[in-house]
Amino acid sequence: MIRPDNSFPVFIVSDLQTAKAFYSENLGFGVAFENDWYLHLVSESGVQLGFLLPDQPTQPEIFHPAYPGNGVIFSLEVDDADEAYAFAQSRSLNIVLELRSEEWGQRHFCVEDPNGIHLDIVQAITPSEEYQQGYQ
Repeated sequence: MIRPDNSFPVFIVSDLQTAKAFYSENLGFGVAFENDWYLHLVSESGVQLGFLLPDQPTQPEIFHPAYPGNGVIFSLEVDDADEAYAFAQSRSLNIVLELRSEEWGQRHFCVEDPNGIHLDIVQAITPSEEYQQGYQ
């Protein structure tokens, strides 16, 4: 069995500097590693995130195509979705899903970052009775 110790997504995007600015200024990420073609960020709580430029000759062919902007939701859990939403509005972030509460136990909204990555900003809330039975 493979037993992961940690996890982080790596998004292949065309603009590392825009990613760096967006995630540091709006989400508090700091640079853990940076070079001409790769950027690795980490939050104070330890959330890690990588960005890779497309078509890097040092990388295998499967890592060459840029992220197309769909098929992935990157969720970030917060203590207070209302507070995070107010911040997103004050910064004029690209909110693509308005703040809402879901019966399955989430209060959330979504923003799209400058590279087209959808961030689901999520606060855990009490689910409805229908969904409570699904939680372990």
